[in-house]
Amino acid sequence: MEYYQAIQNRSAQTIAVIEKYLPQIAVGQTGAAELKAASGSLDALALARDQALVEFDAAGNVAQQNFLALQSLTYALPAAAEAELDDTVPAESALIDLLGPAYGIAPRTSERALERGKKLVGALQKIDAHLAGLGPKRRPVTAGGRGAAELAQLMAAQPGLEQTVEHRAADVTAARTALRVAAVAVDRLNKRFYAKLQSEARTNPALDSALGQIETESAHLPGTLGVRNILQGGAEGRQLLVAYDPGSFDAGATNTLEWQVVGADADFAHSTTADPSGNALGPFAAGQTVRLRTRVTNANGTTTGSVRTLVLAA
Repeated sequence: MEYYQAIQNRSAQTIAVIEKYLPQIAVGQTGAAELKAASGSLDALALARDQALVEFDAAGNVAQQNFLALQSLTYALPAAAEAELDDTVPAESALIDLLGPAYGIAPRTSERALERGKKLVGALQKIDAHLAGLGPKRRPVTAGGRGAAELAQLMAAQPGLEQTVEHRAADVTAARTALRVAAVAVDRLNKRFYAKLQSEARTNPALDSALGQIETESAHLPGTLGVRNILQGGAEGRQLLVAYDPGSFDAGATNTLEWQVVGADADFAHSTTADPSGNALGPFAAGQTVRLRTRVTNANGTTTGSVRTLVLAA
């Protein structure tokens, strides 16, 4: 269970004891009905957080797929250009030399791919103009049916896509904060009711015995293993690459990553040991929806992370 769910469980136990033994008890102006409402409100906040995570993961995957296409094209187009040109012809040999600055940049990151792409577009424009001026006229350089124009489109889109990821990340942070703040408030309310019940139990043996039904050790549950992001990539671009939040991995507990393919699995039917450096799941088929979550277990119990969802792009 998650932190807020442990708090909801304690609320339910506290409310059950109150309704049976002291239904009129209150702390300040808050009674059992208000505690129940506050506990129930956590579900809506958790749903809002989960939706924010869905939108964050989707935005991240769109940006990732655009980057992979951009990266691939910056590798393929220089090779295609060299295949079109004859290095024994001085004019074409000079055009091949224009590709040198692009070759000097390894497009392993988005920033480097954009830098390589800028140099490549400039060279391709000159190469394409040369090919168009030959007799007979030759077609522009392409790889997989895409050329300088498509490369420029991918480059133009990438910064905006990455900015969208940052916006969705901010939404996730806000939703998580709202859930955590509300959960902490309910937890404090639980503890205030427990203290009030303890004071009443001094003269009420039945109530004193019933207090044992209320779990008070939830703080000793293991921490949640947080997922930083899930991206499509890996072998043939059909794996899910899972990265974890730094500092959330508990080496003294059992850390597990669970997943299910929607429509194929009834529940989280698959699992693997979570690797602090990240996990690669799959391969999956394009169009499949994969849900995953973390599970951490120690001697005190188990916590699960929020569910993350990604639809595999083609």
